[in-house]
Amino acid sequence: WTRFVMKIFKNATYPLVGMLVALSACSGPAPDAGSSANASPDLVHSASGSDAVGSKGVSASDTFVTFVDDSGQMTLPRNVASEWNHLGSFAVVNEGTQDGNGLHHVYTTQDVVDHFRATGEFKDGAVLLKDVTGAGRASMTTGRSHWATDTAVWFMMVKDAEGRFEGNPLWGDGWGWALFKGDDLDTQVATDYKTDCISCHIPVEDRDWIHTFAYPQINGGDSSFTMPGDSSAPAEAESSEPAAASEEQAQQAEDTVVVAMGSTGDPAAGKSKFGQCASCHSVVPGQNRLGPSLAGVVGRKAGSAEGFNYSQAMASSDVVWSAETLDSHLSDVRGFIPGNRMGQVWPVGVQDAQDRADIIAYLTEVSPQ
Repeated sequence: WTRFVMKIFKNATYPLVGMLVALSACSGPAPDAGSSANASPDLVHSASGSDAVGSKGVSASDTFVTFVDDSGQMTLPRNVASEWNHLGSFAVVNEGTQDGNGLHHVYTTQDVVDHFRATGEFKDGAVLLKDVTGAGRASMTTGRSHWATDTAVWFMMVKDAEGRFEGNPLWGDGWGWALFKGDDLDTQVATDYKTDCISCHIPVEDRDWIHTFAYPQINGGDSSFTMPGDSSAPAEAESSEPAAASEEQAQQAEDTVVVAMGSTGDPAAGKSKFGQCASCHSVVPGQNRLGPSLAGVVGRKAGSAEGFNYSQAMASSDVVWSAETLDSHLSDVRGFIPGNRMGQVWPVGVQDAQDRADIIAYLTEVSPQ
């Protein structure tokens, strides 16, 4: 989602990047009820003036009649905040900059909540909606505070347990995936869920692609979730390891690597910190994910891993990956090779020089010369 929102709102006030921090719902001034631009579906009909699809009293059993047509095209429900069940909210807060700040409010219907509580699963036809707003901020009597401003986009996911729309690029991995701009609620703008939508959900693949830990309505509140590679949590054993190098190759791989910034990297620490990269990259040769395999990346030309579909910017780059170029890329993902896809999905990169050095040391170890 983040990559696609960045593409749509490249010059917007609140591009949606940064760390997700779960918190209770924040509210702010409602948009002007007389304006259709950036307004909540509670307040407007469709931007084209056609009648909005109501949502009062609907349940998952209505989904494939009311909100999804025979071709798999999805329609955004209306009156969500007032008629649906609020599951929980996320804050995306970067105190040093407005870039990336936003509030994400998630809704579903009561029958979906009841079913999940009883079974631990989302029922066929379940609809999850996320209202992504900008965030105002100020120091108040209670401390540094943030509140919702205008809606930027609505995300919509529809549970499809039967695989109804095989071949439709908006349907897969058990869900339909849709995106609607805040100023045009009638038009679904995602084109392919694998490139536009799923990247932010990879860390919760084992939770049916949903951040259920953040939704007290269905799990009672779960503070135990950590992103892979979070240094505050014990590192988990990896499910797969790169192919073993020969003894001669292992001797050639250094235990440490010094990057351009002068930081000395520790590959053992880097293996743990690589967890933040593992959602999109493996270190198994030929195992591409959302990003290419990084096995053998040191010494490899950018955009040349076999079997991966690169952006034109990366494929046409003359960069060869070394400790120095990897350091430059990870510190400025969007700017080092302008137009690369990773710069849209994960523009924050790795800002801590020691973390970069450790990760690069690990990648050097899995890239025997």
